[in-house]
Amino acid sequence: MKTIPYIEYTKLEAEDTDKNHWYHMSHLNDACASKDFHRTSAYAICLLREGKLQLESDLFVHQADAPAIFTIAPSAIRRFTDLGEGYEAKIFFFRKELFLHGQVDINYLDKFDFFEVPEHQFLPLDTNQHQKLDTYFNLIHEKTLETTTHASDIIRSLIYIVINELDSIYKSQPDEPSSNIDKNLHVLSQFKSLLAEHFIEERQVSFYADKLHLTPKYFSTLIKEASGKTAGEWINDMLVLEAKVRLQNQKQSIAQISFDLNFSDPSHFGKFFKKHVGISPSDYRK
Repeated sequence: MKTIPYIEYTKLEAEDTDKNHWYHMSHLNDACASKDFHRTSAYAICLLREGKLQLESDLFVHQADAPAIFTIAPSAIRRFTDLGEGYEAKIFFFRKELFLHGQVDINYLDKFDFFEVPEHQFLPLDTNQHQKLDTYFNLIHEKTLETTTHASDIIRSLIYIVINELDSIYKSQPDEPSSNIDKNLHVLSQFKSLLAEHFIEERQVSFYADKLHLTPKYFSTLIKEASGKTAGEWINDMLVLEAKVRLQNQKQSIAQISFDLNFSDPSHFGKFFKKHVGISPSDYRK
């Protein structure tokens, strides 16, 4: 599979002299700033109109057939991957602080867990839902090309509509019957969400077991049954993923990265990285 070049929105921000330009929209296959895992400083909503795509968000992997929607919060480490078929997708980014301009409720976006909860970041659409959202995306795209007085306010309103339409679609989904497998997957999902929040300072399996009110032994058994990997392997995978993202920033020294990731010294970090990736951090950076 070939990795799709993907836009790093923060680079657009750095180059953007118009501070009112709080959004960006592009065809996904036109974006070409990062070919590896990365973050952006903006929320992102991607409409897959044709074909197939894979989204990796933190440690969650979503494979989607069109039509579908991906929703991603700024904090998530993400990568889109081509699955070997033609695709057509549009994506727009928006910054929270300026999107909420004039909004009394500064926690408005926090109401919608489909940005923050990885297993909710992918949503298949039926024909009617796709057509409706496609219309909104096209309107947003048209307005991004305008420089009229109210273009920014209209875009903001359209994004509000898209977010609330998505919330309605999520809430209309039928509840599926539970099973032991579902329960295991639920524990795995909770673990990965906790891991994304605490992995830098907490690397003991017992910490996550305690958070989920399970014994470490039972917790480890559930994680292994649900994923085929141990909880310790998940923790190491998250550290490797974070390290890869930080190593892309040439301004940050490897020594600083090792300390920021809570390793005792750069040598320890180097050995850990080489053990799990097969090459040293400096070789990976090249």
